[in-house]
Amino acid sequence: MNSTWTLAPYMSKGNYTENERIVLDHFFTNVDRNVYCAKNALSSQLWAYLVGQYSRTHVSLRDRFLQLFDDQKIALEKWNITQDEYISVDELADSIKNQSGLKLEAFEKKASDFLKKWWVDYGHNSLKDSDTIRIAVEWISQNLTKVIESPFPCLGNFQEKSTRYIAFGKESLIFSDQIKNSIYGKEIVDADNKLIDIYEKFSPIVKEALDQNNVLKKEEFTSEKVYDSTLNAKVFDIMRYTLPCNVSTSLWASFSARTLETHLSYMLSHALEEVRIVARSMLEEALQLSPWLLMHVEENPYEITRRKKVDEEVNHLIKTASVENKIYKGIPREERFTIISEWNLDNNILASILFDAWGEEGISYKQALDMIEKMTADQKEKLMETALADRGKFDRMPRALQHSTFMVEFILDFGAYRDIQRQRATKQLRQWVTAVHGYDYPEYIDLPGMEDFKKAYDEIMMEVTQLAQKVSQDDKYVAQYVGALWHLVRTTFEMDPGQIAYVVELRTTPQWHHSYRNLFIDLFQEIKKLAPIFSKYVRCGDDLTASRKEQEEKSEAKRKALGL
Repeated sequence: MNSTWTLAPYMSKGNYTENERIVLDHFFTNVDRNVYCAKNALSSQLWAYLVGQYSRTHVSLRDRFLQLFDDQKIALEKWNITQDEYISVDELADSIKNQSGLKLEAFEKKASDFLKKWWVDYGHNSLKDSDTIRIAVEWISQNLTKVIESPFPCLGNFQEKSTRYIAFGKESLIFSDQIKNSIYGKEIVDADNKLIDIYEKFSPIVKEALDQNNVLKKEEFTSEKVYDSTLNAKVFDIMRYTLPCNVSTSLWASFSARTLETHLSYMLSHALEEVRIVARSMLEEALQLSPWLLMHVEENPYEITRRKKVDEEVNHLIKTASVENKIYKGIPREERFTIISEWNLDNNILASILFDAWGEEGISYKQALDMIEKMTADQKEKLMETALADRGKFDRMPRALQHSTFMVEFILDFGAYRDIQRQRATKQLRQWVTAVHGYDYPEYIDLPGMEDFKKAYDEIMMEVTQLAQKVSQDDKYVAQYVGALWHLVRTTFEMDPGQIAYVVELRTTPQWHHSYRNLFIDLFQEIKKLAPIFSKYVRCGDDLTASRKEQEEKSEAKRKALGL
């Protein structure tokens, strides 16, 4: 294991002053590793503030915390705060060193004894839900983030660094011994370096092409700064798909102790070396905060054995059935999803609304469904309108809509899956990152000025696709690091009607990436056929002429109002 506790070098500032170390030690579990937890001294409100900015900065969470003191100094100089409100790192360090405070050791021991007795002796797992572990895992591969973000059941909160606001380079690439020791190790390293070369070489060329072709109407923007930030986001949206899956990123996560216990056990049993290394690091840090609740976390022999046996059996079955997948290039939109379940959503939704209200008689769900099936179309329309018409902009669909399920299989680029996977309310199964299905094209790739980029893109993506397919024949797990964010993966989403509405409304708004935005717009067109009454109350953002301009202008206005 690296001294940083991940496969990457130490990525924080590092040369801290004595007082900075005192402050960081007070709020975080360490100051010299890439994996660390927030201590209870860090308030939930301040934690939320820090992670809210996490996706748009290169710096670590600890260093961003220290920057708060610089922000304070700037605010003081601008007369936005008073001298009494200002506190420096040195002042905070002195207060930490000199505090008398309450003697909490006895209370800590009493709590530990209580947890040990009621959990170890009596097995009260519910106690683990009372403790939340907040953990930052920095400079890990894109593959690993998806593993961390997939506890079963899907209980957790996550935030990643964004590929839309941050540039990447070869220093961001992570190569585990599992990759280096592979017979294809050199080819994988060479392919990843080529992908980064194209990312760096063509980013300014793509930006110029978008500008010259007036993809964004400069005259419609309130300032040059807003125009440039919007244009940069477009460039990153295009170029991020030449990023390899082992390009590093950072992630924060919070879990209940119960969820973390089972999830770390799964990760310790994982087929990827990087996952196992980071899982051990996460466990060591979390044990500092919940020693009695996490003390029995270990690898799961059943999971290891099950995976090997299932892999062998499934490979045999697929070969016997002669299943083949074609290599896609520019998969048509109509082939991007397949609806697996087709329920009478309108009737089930209306029956749930009746059951939830239940009336004076306390009707059963079967009685409610029978009533709905006997209703006229006008009666159904009126009941749906009564239940949903007054829903406000930020109101969720009512609890009654959690019954009935809708299942869909997506085939989409890994970059898009990286974004939509965080819809944790859904039930999901995903196949691992793979180049088996080939790749898709970025937006605007056929614009004048993009010819050289398209040619280079096709050449490298086909080279990487063929390499990944070759590596898969030898080791499908090592092959996870060969693909790029524009390679296609398969995933299933199972949703209740309320979740359908939430995902469609969230992921079709103008600021999101065109890849999954178009996917959910097309999906909604099918939902309208399956549930014509219910779909009237789902707010799909299907105006494809809308852009990120409004979002960037709002952000700029907020910055000005805050004096930033």
